Amino acid sequence: MQQRLARFCFAAAFASPKLRYAARAMATSGQATCSGKALIFLHGLGDTPAGWSSLERQLPSLIGNLEGAKYVFPAAPTIPISINGGAEMPGWFDVLDWPIGITARDDRKGLLAAVNQIEKEVETLGEKGIAPSDIVVGGFSQGGAVALLAAYHQRQNKVPFAGCVVLSGWLTLEED
Repeated sequence: MQQRLARFCFAAAFASPKLRYAARAMATSGQATCSGKALIFLHGLGDTPAGWSSLERQLPSLIGNLEGAKYVFPAAPTIPISINGGAEMPGWFDVLDWPIGITARDDRKGLLAAVNQIEKEVETLGEKGIAPSDIVVGGFSQGGAVALLAAYHQRQNKVPFAGCVVLSGWLTLEED
């Protein structure tokens, strides 16, 4: 059993066993810890990295082989958000339409700037010896939308990430 758990380096550890199973994001070659691996996790609209930084303590306490992983929680810039009457708050990109659906417009410039911020974090991790193939990107809500874009749209002709974990996110830039 322990050997089987060690095969998974990143797993979201939620109360629901169903969610725990669904969130396993990166298999390793039997490593007992996640040294040399990383999780980049983006917060949602109006939040800060502090809102999710507890994952760094919680995940290893629930799944021991997550010890040694590097956790990165970037901060979104403070920008005006159209659906909130232009109020400024931490956001990865402007939200132009509500509710968010298949006809909602995307803030292409903001989305690509957010992906660029993830790529800078990936470069920084690379300087520490962590390859993109050893990095899981993820996020909640708006951060999840950016993580999906970074992992599945913008990684073309690049080394893919180890995985992508998204909670309440959505796909953007449909026209691409």
